[in-house]
Amino acid sequence: MGNKFLKNNKGQTLYYFLIFTIVLIISWAMMLNIAYLIRNRMEMQNEADCMALSLVTYKARVLDFLAKTNYMIGAVLSLSTNPRIIQLSSYSSDKVGGWPAIMNPSCQNPISDVLHDVINTKRNNGVERVKQIVEMLQKVQDISIKSYLAYHYSMLINKKYNVFLIPVKPEKNLGLKRNLKGIQYYATKNYCYYVDPTTHLHLLLRSRYKKSKYSWFVQGDKFHEQKVKVILRQKRASRKPLFAKFLNICFPEITVYSAATPYNVKGAMFPKKESFFTGSTKLTSALVEASSAMQFALMSKALVQAAVFPQAGPFVALAEAGLFINYAESKRESIKLLTNKDNPIDAYFSAKCGGWSAHLVPYDNVCADN
Repeated sequence: MGNKFLKNNKGQTLYYFLIFTIVLIISWAMMLNIAYLIRNRMEMQNEADCMALSLVTYKARVLDFLAKTNYMIGAVLSLSTNPRIIQLSSYSSDKVGGWPAIMNPSCQNPISDVLHDVINTKRNNGVERVKQIVEMLQKVQDISIKSYLAYHYSMLINKKYNVFLIPVKPEKNLGLKRNLKGIQYYATKNYCYYVDPTTHLHLLLRSRYKKSKYSWFVQGDKFHEQKVKVILRQKRASRKPLFAKFLNICFPEITVYSAATPYNVKGAMFPKKESFFTGSTKLTSALVEASSAMQFALMSKALVQAAVFPQAGPFVALAEAGLFINYAESKRESIKLLTNKDNPIDAYFSAKCGGWSAHLVPYDNVCADN
C-alpha cells in the first residue's frame, strides 16, 4: 500500500503552477502600475514644459510690443519741435514743443502752435496733442504689462495639478523701469514783426507748459533675470494601483520641473540707461534739414527787405542769430546721437531683426537673457 501511494504523483505541479501564476499576476500588475506612473509623469512633464514655454512666449511678445511702442514714443517726441526763435525738430525730451509750422508758412497748420495771421499769441494745441499721443502709448504699454501679469496668475488655476511658479510674484515691469528723466513740454509764444503788409518776421519763445515724470522704458537692474520656473505636483491620483489592498501600496506623489526664458540674439531692444535723447529717424533728420532750408530762404528774403526798410534791420539780425543758434543746437544733438545709441529709437532698430523669442532651458541653470 505504501509503495502504491508513493507512486501516485498526480497534482504535485499544481502548487508550483499556482505560485508562478500568482507571481506572474503580481508582476503583470506591477508592470501596469509602473507604466501608469511613467505615462503620468510624462504627461505632467509635457504639461509643465507647455506651461513654461507658453508663459515665456507671452512674455517675449509683450517685450516685443513694449519695444515697438518705446520706438513710437521716441519718434513722436523727435518729430516735435524746439520752439526757440524758430521751430526746429528736437531730439531731446527736455524741450518738447508743438508740431513744426512747415512747409508753407503762409498756410495755417492745424497741428502747429504757430498761427501766421495772429500776432503775439501763446498756443499749446500742438504740444498738447504730442503729450496726449505719448500718454496714450504709455497707457497701452501699462495695459500690455497688466495682461502678462494676469496671464501669469491664470497659470496657477489648475484642477488637476498644484502649480508653483518662480518667481512667485513676477516683475512689475518685466525687469524694465521708466526713464525718470521725464518730458518737459513747452507752449509756443509767437511774436510777429511786420516789415510791410505782405512781409513779417516770426520770433518764437518757449514757455513751460507741463512736465511728465517719466517717458519710455529702459532696462532695469533685473532685466536679464527673465527665467521662469514651473513646478507641478499632482493633487491626487486618478486611480489606485492594481491590488492596492492586497499589496498594501499606493502611488507616490509626482513632482516635475520645467524652466524657460525669453531671448533676443540681436540685443535687448531697450536703452540701457536713462537719458533725454529720443534718437533720430530718417524722417526727423529730413524735417530738420527741410525746415532749416525754408528758414534760411525766408531769412534771405528778409535781408533784402531790411535793405529797403532799415527799421527792420535789428529784428532781422535777431531772427538770423536765433536761426543759427537753434540750427547749431539741432545739429549738435544729431551729432551726439551718432555716438550715443542708448535711446529708444536706435535701441529698437539695432535689435528689431532679432525679435524676442522663447525656449526651454535647464531648470537649475542660471540664464542671462539678452
